[in-house]
Amino acid sequence: MNEKSFVLYNCNLIRVEQNCEILPCSIYVENGVIRQIGDNVNAPLDVAYIDLKGQYVCPGLVNLHVHLFGSGQPSKILGGGKMQQNVLKFIRTKLGQKVLDRLVSSSAKTQLMSGCTTIRTVGDFCYSDVRIRDKVAAGNAVGPRMLVSGPAITAVGGHGDGTFSVTADDTEELRELVRRNAEHNVDFIKICVTGGVIDAKKRGEPGEVKMTFDQTYAVCNEAHKLGMYVASHTESDAGVQIAVAAGVDTIEHGADFTDADMANMRSKGTKVVATFSPAVPLANLPPRVTKLTALATYNTQVLLECMTYGARRCAIEGVTLGMGTDSSCPFVTQYAMPDEVAMFARYVGVSNAYALTTATRINAEIAGVDDVTGTLEVGKSADFIVMQSNPLENLAALKKLSMVCCRGIIYDKPRFRHKRKVDKQLAKLM
Repeated sequence: MNEKSFVLYNCNLIRVEQNCEILPCSIYVENGVIRQIGDNVNAPLDVAYIDLKGQYVCPGLVNLHVHLFGSGQPSKILGGGKMQQNVLKFIRTKLGQKVLDRLVSSSAKTQLMSGCTTIRTVGDFCYSDVRIRDKVAAGNAVGPRMLVSGPAITAVGGHGDGTFSVTADDTEELRELVRRNAEHNVDFIKICVTGGVIDAKKRGEPGEVKMTFDQTYAVCNEAHKLGMYVASHTESDAGVQIAVAAGVDTIEHGADFTDADMANMRSKGTKVVATFSPAVPLANLPPRVTKLTALATYNTQVLLECMTYGARRCAIEGVTLGMGTDSSCPFVTQYAMPDEVAMFARYVGVSNAYALTTATRINAEIAGVDDVTGTLEVGKSADFIVMQSNPLENLAALKKLSMVCCRGIIYDKPRFRHKRKVDKQLAKLM
């Protein structure tokens, strides 16, 4: 069904803007925009009337940390070597970019069919996400609302150097990389102030600092002048100190925030986006399954402990906290957001209602699209998911969708291809 005007009736609407109260109601959508919500809506008789028979409706999920170039299937290619070099060489050819675009387009569609009506992509190859975003917006591809950063930016030798990041050490050259991304019409800037667990060299240091304050400030200052915010891959307290002081807007992943970190983030309005989906399996599954080295496994365990501690502090102490999946990492599929919501609730120690509100309203606020989506209110886009059971009682309901709607386009009985081996391993942890 592709009609953008319709009435849903016999709904149980979860109002994430009202402490997740459940409102039995009807919803009238006209040309993709919510026009009325109530017991009786005044809609034309010639629009489609859809009886939801008491099913639950909530805003579409907002995934704040996405890479669309992978499947989540663990592979030694991620660790580097000749095989990775051959893949990277291929995707920079004309044929390779066509193959890459098909993969990215398929991943975007899977994100949508699994309930994400808005995604924020945080690092791509050759501006592939920009191209697919524009195709989706033009109606030439199926996908969610996409906010894209293009390639990430970091210092030489930083996280993603040679893959999804472009690099420079000179501050003026870093500013030029920001301007280059802006010329490709990206929505925001992604940087990598620290390294990650896979490229870490020291035991117990998953977030080795890669960018100096001056380098980070140059990127943030240039991005802000161009009207864009900055998201930073940051996995250590030392990295957090640099990122916050230099003007980073969102800390991606997180660390064991100190009292000073918390005070500075509150003062500057810095937000945090936690990503439990890669950390939980990579910290808990055996290396023979994850294909990680002993060093990377240990550092992931350290990161999970620190990220959990930091996220809990944010939830308690008033620093805005969101979530994302970090899809394309090992064991993080393009349909992982429902599991991320459940992991967030478990590890942060919050209610299902808190987690669902974070995955919708709060995430939309962090992404800067809360005027359009994130809640189901009159005047906002018809971005919603429909479930047979109540996710406030069991978040597993998010994995059994009977309908997805994005910008007023309904996808009935959404389906996507599963990674069975990945699912089997993740089931041991849920």
